[in-house]
Amino acid sequence: MDRTSSDNDMKSRIEELLEKTLRPLRGRKARGIFNIFLAQRDKEFLTTFDIEAVLKENGFEVNKKEINGFLVSLLEAGLIEKLSERGKPITVEYDDKYTYDRWKLSLTGFKIGERLPNLMAEESDYTLPKLRDLTPSMINKLEDLYLTAKILIILNNAGGEMSYVDLRKKLSIDKEKLAVYSWPDPDHSDKPLFEVKIKPPSLRGKIFKLFGQIAEQNLSFTLTEAGRKLVEEIASREIAS
Repeated sequence: MDRTSSDNDMKSRIEELLEKTLRPLRGRKARGIFNIFLAQRDKEFLTTFDIEAVLKENGFEVNKKEINGFLVSLLEAGLIEKLSERGKPITVEYDDKYTYDRWKLSLTGFKIGERLPNLMAEESDYTLPKLRDLTPSMINKLEDLYLTAKILIILNNAGGEMSYVDLRKKLSIDKEKLAVYSWPDPDHSDKPLFEVKIKPPSLRGKIFKLFGQIAEQNLSFTLTEAGRKLVEEIASREIAS
């Protein structure tokens, strides 16, 4: 994927995020309902009755018709899901036989709820050090941070995987230096961001293996789930700025 198509894809995702996923949250009452789902995300589901009860408790004057309208808008945005069968309220005492629609937070809704506080956080006063203030150890840390971030972005733009040789050429570093990044680094994440996979060896590769070596052409760098999430978080901060 070239830079232009990558930029267009990012713009399309931002447009969808703003005009579809986040659109219902512009309204105070819709946000109030969404916050109920976030606060009760440990529950298997919530009924319309549960939501109405919490809204009244928090001082929201919303009738049943309005609640259903807000729920539908959250549903269409992909922030919540509607279960196929109706059920009885689970957060309040209820003895009636009448049942209600059941709703739950979607995976998208969960991710949005987790990330919005980070997007709304105030920018810190952190700035990069001046050139004259640098020390050798600081330079090493900056280089490590740069290469880690660069590998994340390159792999993400390549669909999550790239051959060891191609990645090394993109970074313009030697194979020994790239090998360092195949190991987990607790300074950046508590889980590995990348993993190295070994392809089935060719005849040449089998010969290398006899001598305890693995041909560079048979290796590939792959983005882990933790790495994918991290690069998405970095991109989301760009959206917010």
